[in-house]
Amino acid sequence: MNLSSFRLDLTPLTSGELSLATYDYAGLEQSLGLNVTGTTLDEEMRYAMRVRLYKVLAQESNYLWLTNWAIVHREEQRIIGFLILKGSPSEQGEVIIGYVIDESHRRQGYATEAVRRICEWIFQHPRALWVVADTEKDNFASHNVLKGLGAELYRETEELYWWRIPSPAAVELEAR
Repeated sequence: MNLSSFRLDLTPLTSGELSLATYDYAGLEQSLGLNVTGTTLDEEMRYAMRVRLYKVLAQESNYLWLTNWAIVHREEQRIIGFLILKGSPSEQGEVIIGYVIDESHRRQGYATEAVRRICEWIFQHPRALWVVADTEKDNFASHNVLKGLGAELYRETEELYWWRIPSPAAVELEAR
């Protein structure tokens, strides 16, 4: 299953693809039929891939809600980032996501486009009312992405802001 937007394709990584991403990134690119770029993941991103791999292996039938989704630049045929889903809708209707865009592709609207498209998919689930994301307090670019998608700041810790994007159903409920 892939999701498409204007310039991007979003591809959920299987357990095998998550495993490849941690030790053979070129192999991941090849397995997805993409250009091999010579990219290597930093330790933080390899760790994130391993965490998602363990989650997916524990619930393979639910992997779409637990995996990293590759953000593929359609024209360049290369991965330019990832969306991270951290589970299906909670009892409160929340789906927690994260995202990262390669530095060479930042400030070009790709994060907004990718998050908007994954939100559309998430909100097709009848229990999904909110997409939740946290950002470091000094990550102004990410704040702007979320604000541009209609997110509201609803919680703050010492290091993080927590944002939530309402589904059309949540907006309707709040209007009542």
